[in-house]
Amino acid sequence: MKIRLDTRKIYLAMAEKGITATEIAKQGGITQQAVSSALNGGRIGRVKVVPAICKALDFTAKDIVIIED
Repeated sequence: MKIRLDTRKIYLAMAEKGITATEIAKQGGITQQAVSSALNGGRIGRVKVVPAICKALDFTAKDIVIIED
């Protein structure tokens, strides 16, 4: 099973709201590197990345997490 983020949806929401990865990181109390890595297709290494993105963009985890077999 592979878990990844729907980065297309996230980047569209970021553009609409005018929010950067740095702002998501600040709101979520994580590093900008963790957010950028997750958005660039890297591992979602830290558990806090998804909640930080959800909080900043008003998403739920179901909205942005894709689980593939």
